[in-house]
Amino acid sequence: MTQLTATPASPKKRQLIQNIAGPETFNLAALSLSSLVFSLGKLTVYAADQSQFIVYSLGALAISQCLVVALLAIVGKLLPRAALGKYFPVLVVVAVLLVNILGTFLFEVILRTWNLEPITQSQLQRTISLMFTTFIYLGFGWVSAALDSNFRQVNIGKELLTTLSKQQLELSLTIKEARTFAIREVSLEIQSTRGTLENFVGTSSRNQDIDIEISHLNETLDEVESRIGKISNRFPDLVRIPRIGSRSNSTLSSVINASTQKNDVLPGLISIFAFFGFSSWLSYFLTDAYAFFWGIVLSISSFVIFWAYENYVVTKVTSLPVLIRVLIYEAIVIAYLFFWLLILGYFAGDDSGSYSAALAYAAIPFIFFNGGAVIGGIVTLSQEHRENLTAKAATLRKDMADLEQIRSDEDKVWKSLFVGDIALSPTTASVILRDATLTKDQERVAAAIPNVHALWKSVLDKLPTLA
Repeated sequence: MTQLTATPASPKKRQLIQNIAGPETFNLAALSLSSLVFSLGKLTVYAADQSQFIVYSLGALAISQCLVVALLAIVGKLLPRAALGKYFPVLVVVAVLLVNILGTFLFEVILRTWNLEPITQSQLQRTISLMFTTFIYLGFGWVSAALDSNFRQVNIGKELLTTLSKQQLELSLTIKEARTFAIREVSLEIQSTRGTLENFVGTSSRNQDIDIEISHLNETLDEVESRIGKISNRFPDLVRIPRIGSRSNSTLSSVINASTQKNDVLPGLISIFAFFGFSSWLSYFLTDAYAFFWGIVLSISSFVIFWAYENYVVTKVTSLPVLIRVLIYEAIVIAYLFFWLLILGYFAGDDSGSYSAALAYAAIPFIFFNGGAVIGGIVTLSQEHRENLTAKAATLRKDMADLEQIRSDEDKVWKSLFVGDIALSPTTASVILRDATLTKDQERVAAAIPNVHALWKSVLDKLPTLA
């Protein structure tokens, strides 16, 4: 028997939905910008239709949109407290729609209260307007979420790098302290052994066999000193620690430079903005069907133009100076918006007032297109900074692994010299030699020196792995 199961949404798709319609939608800055864009669009329509009442329209818009922003901010505080789970994005969209419907209703009520009649809208016009408004609010919320996520990850990367740097410094200090103590002890025993030999040679009669043994012992001591010196220079006194800035090095020139790089998201956003913008504006001067048709045509045209720019122009001008790249982008945007202005002005009418309103309306996408490019540059810079921090963290982890291996290797040797078998330690060697020379007995010294030499040879055998 076949059991039907629902296919769960992929984590990436779920994350995308949560970013588009999530808590960041109610970010106060995002709400304010969204309200401003919506208000400018609506204001240009009323300016074209009733320019003598523009001040009243502006006042009504200001009051209604302030209420919309305030209500959405309150909703944004209340919704996350409820255990909504997978329904949260749906409720975000519903909240944006309902509050903006209330805002539109309040705007029209205020106009009627002032004895002004609002522009009559068909059901399709209101639907397109609400869809456009929802797109604006969700879009700014999505951008806010993307920026917040990148900056948060950058901060996490900085904290991780700081922690790793401190751990690296502590580990290097531990190694140096153990090394300093051990090398000092070995050096003291070498000096003690040499001093004992010098005193013995200066106060005793010469014996060829003993002289040969002493010569071999001194050679071994020289080799021990050489290898001890190599150990002390195994890494610099100042261990490499990457410099961590308190913020990313995002200057105005770097943001502009990043803004002129390829942006695969921009053509799609521009085409959606163009569809809703054209449809909303043209619906006041054309039938609903014609406005919808021209909105689709101009949306597709917008996508093709900017897709071609991103794929065939940006890739060819990356080597040019930033100023040239900016001028190329602005020339394309202005040429496109001039085409936009001609179409809007043509459908709106031939009078200068309609063209003035169309020009004002065209200024909105000009700001939007440039703002989208700049925000894309900021996102790119934050991602590059995050990747740079990740690379530095990987380098630090590798350095710490190398330091940990050094610490482990040296710790075994120091323990074998000073904590392990005491009979094989440098201290024992110097004590045996000193006790033998104090007796002035040539035979006892001759018997002790080979044993002392053997002890120092065992010390030497433990050092090559560190050299």
